[in-house]
Amino acid sequence: MKHLAIFNYASRLREAGNTFILTELEKAGLCDIAPSHGDVLGQLLECDSRNMSELALHAHRTKSTVTALVAKLERNGYVERIPDPKDSRGVKVRLTDKGRALRPAFESISDGLAELISRNLTPEEALELERLLARCVNGANATVTD
Repeated sequence: MKHLAIFNYASRLREAGNTFILTELEKAGLCDIAPSHGDVLGQLLECDSRNMSELALHAHRTKSTVTALVAKLERNGYVERIPDPKDSRGVKVRLTDKGRALRPAFESISDGLAELISRNLTPEEALELERLLARCVNGANATVTD
């Protein structure tokens, strides 16, 4: 069975990343955030607000999954839903002050995840691995920004 080790290594890398994230969130006293919330929170830390479709697209998740993630983040006070000024029927999601206060913890966790990779790979190797994984997931024309 050719190449099955790739899935094993990818799974183990994801597990190591999630373990690191959970440990760092706990150290920061953020026990009400899960690694799955990172895609949504990360997007909102980069822009003012997004609608559910945009969040789902950029997180590579279904709208129903993003809706559930946003609902939990809203219950915990990290995000709020606001009317979409361009669509009277639509809503956007934006960070609250509590959500914006996550930036230092997210930057620290991001740096730590990068360190997990860079301790064993050169910058060139890491970029090549990222490129190859993007191709495996998104197809032959994929780029690392997909």
